[in-house]
Amino acid sequence: MGDLLDGITWFRGSSVRIRRNGVEVHVDPLGLNEASQADLVLLTHPHYDNFSEDDIERVRGPETVLVAPSSMKKLLADADHFMRPGDMLQLDGFDVLAVPAHNVDKKFHTQDNGWLGYVFTIEGTTYYHAGDTDFLPAMFGIRCDVAFLPCGGHYTMGVDDAAKAAEACGAQLIVPIHWGEPHGTLEDVERLAEIFPHEVGILEREG
Repeated sequence: MGDLLDGITWFRGSSVRIRRNGVEVHVDPLGLNEASQADLVLLTHPHYDNFSEDDIERVRGPETVLVAPSSMKKLLADADHFMRPGDMLQLDGFDVLAVPAHNVDKKFHTQDNGWLGYVFTIEGTTYYHAGDTDFLPAMFGIRCDVAFLPCGGHYTMGVDDAAKAAEACGAQLIVPIHWGEPHGTLEDVERLAEIFPHEVGILEREG
């Protein structure tokens, strides 16, 4: 598990940074506690705890590629690429697949918004950041090594569905995100180790 966790930082909510082999990727940058410059920034949706213009500017340099859902065009006109679920983006060193992220029986994140999760590969390791979502059948079509899955159980899926999602996408490692603020406890996410047959990497929030 150690190798797969190398270079991963969870700041808060859904904010994740991956630094690996000289490459830096941020998803939903928020609450950053140090200066850095991203090669790639992926935004999942425009809720206040996922979309921080200040934090985006903090990590955005002249060569940073910024990707967002197509539904965010009015909020973020200067993004480099806008994507819809199912879109594939081929960049220098990256292939990025946009996948659906929405609730099933809740109205916090509705399907018609076209909000996103992302699948991308860095130096042979494939990551899936699910965004704010419930378990979706589309997850059976994803293949990854590491899955960043929300586990709060109120605005998103909870622990049981996170384990189901990780098995669906073939993950070898779950990194629980979007928990403890205030929904979902450490005891909840620790239970993942009992119900998921592979590894669980519980990180402390840095932001």
